[in-house]
Amino acid sequence: MQLITNYRLTRLALSVSCLASLGVAPAVAQSTDEANQSYPRLVEQNIKSKLSFISEGDRRLGLGSNGETKSNEAGLDIKPEWVWQLSPHWRSKLRLQAFGATGQVDVSDEIGGTTTDGFFALREAWLDYNGLSDYPGESIRFGRERLKENSGIWWDDDITLTRWIFNTSLLDATVGVAQKFAELRTDTNELQGYEQDIARMFVHTRWQWRKGHYLGFLATHGQGYGSQADEYAARGQTLDDSFTDSLTWTAIQADRSYFDWHSHDAFQYFASVAAVNGTDTVIGTDPSAPSGFSDRERDVSGWAADLGARAQLLDTPRWVVGAHGAVASGGGGPGESDAFRQTSLESNRSRFTGTRSQVQRFGEAIQPEWTNLKVFTLYTALSDRDTWDANLLYHRYWLSDENGTVRSDLVEPGFTGSSDDLGQSVDLVLGYYGDSASTSWAAFDVRFRGGVFMPGDAYGDDADARHRVVVDVSKRV
Repeated sequence: MQLITNYRLTRLALSVSCLASLGVAPAVAQSTDEANQSYPRLVEQNIKSKLSFISEGDRRLGLGSNGETKSNEAGLDIKPEWVWQLSPHWRSKLRLQAFGATGQVDVSDEIGGTTTDGFFALREAWLDYNGLSDYPGESIRFGRERLKENSGIWWDDDITLTRWIFNTSLLDATVGVAQKFAELRTDTNELQGYEQDIARMFVHTRWQWRKGHYLGFLATHGQGYGSQADEYAARGQTLDDSFTDSLTWTAIQADRSYFDWHSHDAFQYFASVAAVNGTDTVIGTDPSAPSGFSDRERDVSGWAADLGARAQLLDTPRWVVGAHGAVASGGGGPGESDAFRQTSLESNRSRFTGTRSQVQRFGEAIQPEWTNLKVFTLYTALSDRDTWDANLLYHRYWLSDENGTVRSDLVEPGFTGSSDDLGQSVDLVLGYYGDSASTSWAAFDVRFRGGVFMPGDAYGDDADARHRVVVDVSKRV
């Protein structure tokens, strides 16, 4: 097993080195032959360094039989990136990452819910061709890219893809295919079993039908083609999650410049209604099977909605108040699930409070997945739009189905099954953004993200509150 692990790490290191060498080649060509040609040329280069201090309360909320799981750690994150113009129509990007921490910390705000003490990673490596038409905002892109949409509820992850991009002042659209082959990290290169062998197709359109008002449509299809479920069942292993068989997500969205922190609108809104349909595979007990477990197909039909509104009370500095109501279905029966589930590419982090800061949509200290969940959110934010902002949020949680559960990378459930009251949380997010063009101390960015989760009756009377505080000091050079 150790030889296999070493082989995988060596293979990943060689892959990253080769890609980095390919990426450096245009820069070398530029430096040695710059006088004779305009291409290729380096058009953007920067290194973002971030020092973080992370404090987390007990993930078991004082209910665990194996003791507490809390930590106070520090981490250093370095991300270099380069963008080259290879020719009039070809462009490329390479983005790497090196991360190290004093102990095991959660990096869910960056990568998607993994605990680690350090790694090297390939984040992005893609080529873009914009010679398909005369539209300056049209291109085709292929490689590994950060696929992201504004809300962060659907896509915000690094993935290998091929996609067509069309971006104009009135219409923003993309359509493509994608698949996760590996994490491309030295600490955990292999995907989790339920993420392996899933081919994805996706489409997203956003049309500005009136100045500042947008209508959008999003669809994602995941088609599983592996045999992980059979292998897990044969080994007698169970899994809290399910294996994707054939699932399709669709969503209709409407907003009024809701994610634009430069907006001066007195009133803004966001609305999203979504559904997931198809089949997945779960593992359950089966006395007739040699291992005692077998896999079975299950029909999936879930829905979700997220509605929010924001009012601007002052323009300079900008002071807003807003509220959101989000619900994701739960429940089901033998052979079927009525619970909504997300695409597994989401981060649930976006600028939904109207400021420059990326804020966790469902709470910094709990960060639940959007499934079998009802959330009411009330927030206020103050900012000058560019340099600083302050965000204060309150969240109230309920289970959609009292007999179901809610998954979280930060909190272990431990439900008593006696109530749908999950609890409440309060978040404070502060941000200062220095002038990136300056070489003075003002060029540093400082961010504070703090949250406290107070468990409700679903956890019983003995559950303790949990905190999560992250302080980041970063600089881009």
